[in-house]
Amino acid sequence: MVFFFVILPSCLSPFLPGLPSSPPLAANDKLAGIREDSNNSSQNHMDSKFFNAFPTRRIFSVLAVISLFITLQSLIANISVAPAAPAAVQTAARELHKYLAAISGDSEIAATFHVGQTPEALAVFGLDSWSELRPDEVLYCVKDGEVWLAGDAPRGTLYAIYEFLEREYGVRFFTADDELVPVQSPFRLPPDGTSVRYASPFFQRSAAYTTINNEHPDFAAKMRNNYFYVPSAEEWGGFNGLIGWCHTFEQFLPADKYYKAHPEWYSLWHGVRLGGPQFQMCLTNREMRAELIKVVLEKIKENPNCHFISVSQNDNTHPCQCRECKSFIKKHGNETDLLLDCVNEVAAVVAEEFPNVFVETLAYTYTRQPPKTIRPLDNVAIRYCTIEAAGLAPVDSPRNAMLAEEIKAWQPIAKHTMIWNYVTDFARYYLPHPNWTFLDQDLRFFRDNNAISIFEQGSFNHCGRAADLTDLRAYVVSRLLWNPDLDGQALIHEFVDHHYGPAAPYVYAYLDGVTAASARHPECLDNCYPHNTDKWLSDPERAEIWSQVFAGVEKFADDPVYGPRMAIAALPITMDLLDHPDLFIPVPEERLQQLRQVDFDKLVDFCAKYLKLAGAEELQESMGLPANQWIANRRSSTGNEVHITWLSEGERPIGLPEDENWWGWNAETIGVLYGESLLTIALCNDPNAVGGKAVRMPNVHNEWYLQMSRLPVGIFELYLTVRCQLKPGCKAEGAAMTCGNYPAGPVTVTLDSADIAGEEYKLVKLGMSNLGKAQYVYCAPVINDNVESIWIDRLIVIRPQDKDGIPLKVIEEYQPPADN
Repeated sequence: MVFFFVILPSCLSPFLPGLPSSPPLAANDKLAGIREDSNNSSQNHMDSKFFNAFPTRRIFSVLAVISLFITLQSLIANISVAPAAPAAVQTAARELHKYLAAISGDSEIAATFHVGQTPEALAVFGLDSWSELRPDEVLYCVKDGEVWLAGDAPRGTLYAIYEFLEREYGVRFFTADDELVPVQSPFRLPPDGTSVRYASPFFQRSAAYTTINNEHPDFAAKMRNNYFYVPSAEEWGGFNGLIGWCHTFEQFLPADKYYKAHPEWYSLWHGVRLGGPQFQMCLTNREMRAELIKVVLEKIKENPNCHFISVSQNDNTHPCQCRECKSFIKKHGNETDLLLDCVNEVAAVVAEEFPNVFVETLAYTYTRQPPKTIRPLDNVAIRYCTIEAAGLAPVDSPRNAMLAEEIKAWQPIAKHTMIWNYVTDFARYYLPHPNWTFLDQDLRFFRDNNAISIFEQGSFNHCGRAADLTDLRAYVVSRLLWNPDLDGQALIHEFVDHHYGPAAPYVYAYLDGVTAASARHPECLDNCYPHNTDKWLSDPERAEIWSQVFAGVEKFADDPVYGPRMAIAALPITMDLLDHPDLFIPVPEERLQQLRQVDFDKLVDFCAKYLKLAGAEELQESMGLPANQWIANRRSSTGNEVHITWLSEGERPIGLPEDENWWGWNAETIGVLYGESLLTIALCNDPNAVGGKAVRMPNVHNEWYLQMSRLPVGIFELYLTVRCQLKPGCKAEGAAMTCGNYPAGPVTVTLDSADIAGEEYKLVKLGMSNLGKAQYVYCAPVINDNVESIWIDRLIVIRPQDKDGIPLKVIEEYQPPADN
């Protein structure tokens, strides 16, 4: 092949000023629903300052044209591009060459393709300046047998290539390793006069899935994901940087650094000044604001390429209750007014020193409501978070009426509105989450209410492809983010028909089954943190859907392509089934008909194999449920039987009777964590814990959110290794935690903070218990203003020699089957 490059020297490159947007060109669309002008109304409210905040657009004056010939394998096409063009434009030329070769079957293409921003292209597209383009806007046209492709810098030209391939030749990028490239023989150009100009209404777009962002930035570019969480190199267009990510009060003013000298900077909560991620800042404190401004300016200087900085509340609902904060709220309106008053003060200083940087803050939980009197400055972007939405209903449905009205109410108040939307089950990524029918509806609602940036938070926390049809979700959500006027159901069928091929009917059986089941329960108001599907899916429905889907797994088990795809697609309903071990009662004849011939342990083995293939490490947000823990949990419970793996994790704790056999398990290994967020319970790193992790519960509730239920059967003495963390400046006074064995065994034991305070874990004795089925050891905090949190490391049991002569039921350590 011959690559034909037009060399444009950059030594005399002039800068072009920003100009207003021009009307779109006419389009010749090949995909139903695509309109190149669909985003005009949603963009009008943003001024040129917002657009021009992004990387300066430069073009090169043409002083000479030099032909550079690179001989490759066969003559495919002449592709004209400046060698000195930005990295993403050079990638665009390479991508165009690769896909044209595949489409044409390496046959000769007698046409020239012009790629990137050049003065000639400017004239062809009828523009006065490239600065007229909206963010990521794409253009292409066919004129006199030549194809011109360009777009907004830095990503637009690369996106134009993909848009051209999709619209004109039916190319599809389904996953990072599954593409559809139809061969056309003989190769034909689109009709002369074909012209497309398009920009998404959302200038920032992210389908937050591991498979599209963390692992494959090239695939993210093909899907037009450009958001700050996409770690994309410049050759793939880079990304829109955001300093701080979110919940930045603790990041910028950490209590470990400032609390001792300035406790008054932090929330007054029930009469005590409290710092850390579980609390907020005292937003009326003038010294705190001054330090916050100082830190924000330093952060921007350290990250000169970022155009956003998050100045946002911590992830909790504990705002300051001091007299000054309450007085401000009483005078001005609500908690949102107070937050915006502080953020505006920061933003005003940022605008003076960094006029192209926007200050982002969250409309989240207690600041979701629009303010009464305070209005955000022009360089403040409001990110509305839908975390409380009923996850199985559209945002603009009666079930979410309050949120929809709030989003509408923000529009006349905030010049720049963004959306943080939640499109998965964060408590159990793998569970069926049938929101398939309204993914497009939600995005059109956001578009129609002038949202300019969308973060669709999916299972991006190391869950790989094991979440509920991750590959399908990433594809559909990404396509809709680029163009919300596309038909979501058509996109689903397009993906399923191609990616699953002959196994597609079994995937449709799953989608239809869970969607119909959820539709029968409009009373279900679960948000994005349900721990099970019981409110909308009955046991007979669950078993029937599983049996239909698993028939496809068995049919295609030996197919090297569709077999693994079908098996991974079956994980959600299979794991949901295994989360109900009571369905597998010992007498098969008493089970549901679909489960009478099912071997529970073999089904667990199936999940273990394909969780690994799917790249699943974590199955819950905040690293709370490792995949291997889920597997261990399932292997320890078959119906009503209790299994446990006999081992001794860590060294023998000091203080145990020397002559007794002992066994110890990390709370991570045998514990079940309840609660919905870091505000209730979390598995956290702790170098002093056995295995480096321990269960932490903040001192904001007294619930049994840790239950260790996979216990041995027999008489044992029970011990725990625990500690408590005091709040800064507080003494160890009063109770810190309760623990016990339920329903049989010792009564609740209350542990004093003075006995377990510090960084080292203390051994505490619960007492003797005759353990049996359906029992567990629990732990809970005690509300104490001196205690920050409690930490649980291990459950330890000893079996007194020949105690009561009761034999010990031991089930040998389980050995998983070898991979095929």
